Amino acid sequence: MTLPQAEACLKEHLGSHYVEEDWADALKVVMDAEGDTIKAAEAVKKLASVACRQTGLVVKIPPLAKAPQLQTLEDELTKSMEEL
Repeated sequence: MTLPQAEACLKEHLGSHYVEEDWADALKVVMDAEGDTIKAAEAVKKLASVACRQTGLVVKIPPLAKAPQLQTLEDELTKSMEEL
């Protein structure tokens, strides 16, 4: 995979959350490994280790929306309880 292909894949996957500066070091070490998957994996592992120790790191996981069936069931249950 070429660097432009890797960047395109990241942009496709991350969409508007892709920030080139955030990926520059990781892409550089992978490209510098020149096909040596062990060397690339070790370099990425080092970067990940450093990133995990950074203060201010925020992981955002959007909440899942309720399934329509669950909402309907909850509404019916609430209505039944009110009738009792």
